[in-house]
Amino acid sequence: MPSTRTLSGTLTLGADPSQPVAVDVDTFSLIERTRRAAMGLALCWSLAFASLFIPVVHFVAPPVLLLAGPIAFVVRFLTREALRQVRGVCPRCRAERVLPASGAPKPERNVFCEGCGNQLTLRL
Repeated sequence: MPSTRTLSGTLTLGADPSQPVAVDVDTFSLIERTRRAAMGLALCWSLAFASLFIPVVHFVAPPVLLLAGPIAFVVRFLTREALRQVRGVCPRCRAERVLPASGAPKPERNVFCEGCGNQLTLRL
């Protein structure tokens, strides 16, 4: 299970005042990164094998998936941290939300409010 830490940040949208939020970030150990990477590789190669039996698709999908497997392995293995969720008040709809987030923590990125549908800027 990855360890989770909480960072502080702000959500902004245009001229609306920014709102403070708490951002949960998962930190992966070497074993967890290896497991996640192996699962990505196994998924790509399993789909490559399964696509061998589909007419026309079997010309393109297996070679692409066989190459995508090691790429997915490296990308997932090198991912040390990932955003889990953003907890706070949306600056537009003013409602308390738990917004899903993904990807590496960066100083600035976009998240979407599921309530009002706006694209918000998250600053860590």
